[in-house]
Amino acid sequence: EYERTHAAAVITEKRGKNFEKVVGEWKAKADDLQAELEASQSECRNMNAEGFRLKAALEETTEQLDIVRRENKNLADEIKDLLDQLGDGGRSIHELDKQRRRLEVEKEELQAALEEAEGALEAEE
Repeated sequence: EYERTHAAAVITEKRGKNFEKVVGEWKAKADDLQAELEASQSECRNMNAEGFRLKAALEETTEQLDIVRRENKNLADEIKDLLDQLGDGGRSIHELDKQRRRLEVEKEELQAALEEAEGALEAEE
């Protein structure tokens, strides 16, 4: 009877040790998973902060792009106005040149008429 009880006690003790070993392994796995979870949460917080920083940078860049586009449009309008003024100036110069040539022809005609009239006066005298 004693030997049977003793054998049962030894078996129970071995089972207890094996159980403690399994519990220890599971506890180590749980600790590893907890550390991994904490690292993942920390990384998630860092990524969220980076996401907010990038979003703010994107908004600022978008605002700057809008400003540059407005300035670019204003400059393009200004260039168009200046080119129109140059075109108008070129037309004005062309018109003035035509008028100058017409007046020169008229002056030559008047000069010829004057010389003819002077010649006629001299002939009458």
